[in-house]
Order: sequence, then structure tokens, then C-alpha cells
Amino acid sequence: PAFGRVNEMQNAIDFRELRRQERQRLRSSNRDGKNESSHSNQNPVKCDANNGVSNPYDPSYAIVSPLAPYDTLLLGNTLSEETHKILSPRLNSVYYAEKFLSPSTSQEILSWLPTIPKYSRHDTIPKSNKRNDHHNVKQPHLLAEKEESLRHNGKWTRLKHARRNVALFDGTLVEYELPPILQRLSSTLVAIGAFPPCQPPNHVLINEYQPGEGIMPHTDGPAYESRTATISLGGSDVVFKLWPRRTIKEEDESDGIEKQQQIMPSNLGIKKSENGSSKTSSDVTTNPALEVILHGNGSLVVFTDDAYLNHCHEISEGLLEEVTTKGTCGNNLEGGTLIRRGHRFSLTFRCKKIEPS
Repeated sequence: PAFGRVNEMQNAIDFRELRRQERQRLRSSNRDGKNESSHSNQNPVKCDANNGVSNPYDPSYAIVSPLAPYDTLLLGNTLSEETHKILSPRLNSVYYAEKFLSPSTSQEILSWLPTIPKYSRHDTIPKSNKRNDHHNVKQPHLLAEKEESLRHNGKWTRLKHARRNVALFDGTLVEYELPPILQRLSSTLVAIGAFPPCQPPNHVLINEYQPGEGIMPHTDGPAYESRTATISLGGSDVVFKLWPRRTIKEEDESDGIEKQQQIMPSNLGIKKSENGSSKTSSDVTTNPALEVILHGNGSLVVFTDDAYLNHCHEISEGLLEEVTTKGTCGNNLEGGTLIRRGHRFSLTFRCKKIEPS
């Protein structure tokens, strides 16, 4: 049911982008493909060569933060290649820990979530951020976009088209810090090796899903380093799916220039024939590259590199979701498991790239 609904797909970047890209998806597909491909040959976690660490999941990546990391249920407080890497013939850059946060830490977070204020259109912008935007006075549209993002930052907001509540915390904003509880979680993700210390999480998007709600196939995009970590809370399990993005080359008949187009899951397998009609490509699978059951009691999923750059991720809608593809679900290889959906929170951590001033 997720296929064929291109207009609902979104990039989960920041609140403004969540809505703006709903309108610009088709117009910007070529540009986004070019931006992402330009990053595909770079090591997304390469740090200062002096640190002597080549493996981002090596425990020597751990750092000491002013706010101490939480203790986790991971053996040695480490996300390890041997224990947590999902073994899949199609993807090798996804890590999953069913038991990550302790029950007490999970409850601390769940108790904090209702204290997040709700967005109001009457909210004002902090003066410090206003002062730092005077250089945009000649570009009023950019200033308006940033002001809207600032008003939504750190507040529960109802997404009109996606019909779910989200709360965005952007630590890259001037004179803004993540709340202490999110700082500790960010420190924890660095300490266990999910993020390198040179690229710690500075951007958190919290989604509240009612029973049966999901999110359309999307990528997080080139605004972030190519690494995402999501913590699931609230008790409900869901099936997290990764779909391959296809890049096809089209030749412009008018000037002979070869163009690249990013293909999202909704139009995977559709080719244009010479007369302009559409046909299904027989070499494109209708199955996801990988499924992972995300348990709702403090689990952690991390995906990076190929899984981040060349795949879309999705959680389907539906009160019941059957995992039927044998060998596709990384933590349920036999398949056929029926997942009953309920109320769920997801906390997604990324490292947002900071543009030079």
C-alpha cells in the first residue's frame, strides 16, 4: 500500500523540511540524487587521523562528557560488530540491539516526553537567534523559513500531511543546547561506539506514533553525516524496512546530456518505454532489502554507509503487520511473525552538518 504515493514521502530532516519537501519532492529529485552521490565516496565517520581509530564501533571511541552517559544493557556498554551487526546478504551496515536502554532509563525518558511544550503559532523567537539573522535581511524568504523552524524547535508539533506528532531538537542553532536528557543520550551513543566523537549527534527528531501509524519511505538526506540511530519506546513493536534506491540514467533527446534520476520505492520497477508509456522492470524486486523488528522497550537500530546513502527506510501503516519474507528479516530469519502495533515513540539521532558562517 505504500507504493504509488509519491506525494506523501518525506525527508525527515528538520521540521521545515518535513513540510517543504512534501511539495518539492518531484522537482528536487535530480538535485538530491546528485548531492547524495557526491557524498557516497567519502568516509562518513572519518575523524582526525591522529586518533588512530579506524573502526567507528571500536570502544576506544568513547569520550567523557560533562553529562555522563547512561549505563546500558549492552555487554561492556559497547555496540559490537560480532553481536549487533545484522547479517544480511544485501546490506552490511545495519546494527540492532533489542536490549539497549534499561527499564529505569526508558521510564525516565517516557516521563520527560509529556513535559515537552506544544507549538503555538503565537510563540516568539529567542532574541539571541534574531540578532544572528540580520545578514539574511536581504533574503526575506530564507529568514521566514528559519524563523518558522525556530518557533517549532523543542516543541510538539502536529504534522498536517503525515498526521502524527513530532518534536524537533536542533542543537546546531545559535545559542541553543539540547535538553540535558538528550545530551546524555547523545553522549551514550558516542560512548557505545554508535557515533564517533568527532561527529556526535546534535539533532534529535522525536516521533509519536499512534497504533497503526507509520512513515512513508524516505531518506534522511545529505544535510547530515551518513549515520542514523533510533531508539524505540512505548512498548509497541514495529517492522523497520529498508528499500533500495535505484539510479537510472536518462538521455535528454534535445541536447544529448545524460541525466541521473533517483528512484524511490514508490516507483521502483517502473521504466519509461520509447513511446513514453510505463512498464514494469522484471529485474527489480518487490521485497525490501532488509526488515528488522524494532522492539518497543528501549531497543536501538543504527544504520550507516550504504544503508543510509542508497536505501530508503519505512514503517508501514496497519494495526497488524506480517513479516512474511523468509530470510529478509534480519532478526527473524524464518519470517511469518505477526506484529501487533500499538503506541510508540521513536527518538532519532543524527549529526547535522554545520554550514560555514
